[in-house]
Amino acid sequence: MGSRLPALTAAVLTVLLCGCGGPTTALSSPPPTSGCRPGPPEAGVYNPDRLHVLDPCSHAAGTVVDVAHEADGDYHVWFTPDPAYAYLVNSENHFQARPAMLAEITPDCPPTGNPADDHAAAQCPRASLPIPAIGQRISLDGPWVLDTDHGWREIHPVDAIQIG
Repeated sequence: MGSRLPALTAAVLTVLLCGCGGPTTALSSPPPTSGCRPGPPEAGVYNPDRLHVLDPCSHAAGTVVDVAHEADGDYHVWFTPDPAYAYLVNSENHFQARPAMLAEITPDCPPTGNPADDHAAAQCPRASLPIPAIGQRISLDGPWVLDTDHGWREIHPVDAIQIG
């Protein structure tokens, strides 16, 4: 029995480890969903006609280079997109002469309509999404649009954001 003990121990350990691995795999979380809200992509945004929707639900990730709180209640989050998302920008996408993309975290206006103007948007509740800081890594989802007033592409509004 002495020479069989290491082999028996290895066999028991193999069975136990394989038995433990099965349920863990079966209980793992499903892949995350897109994070985009249902309904019209520009619902709750004032003057949506200035935004041409390129993709109603797009994903981007990068590093924050600037954050500004605007008078209309939006938070403008400029970020340098990771190389995998470089296709999202065009020649007008820049911040302080460097390629960058804008993501707008908007106030929580009712999604059943659009505020009449920037003053009405500013009266909506403050955005419930977290606001990143300069230097933080972000991953976000929302409509990818062309801002026809400025000529650049952006995520507007941000529907979901992860920081870190």
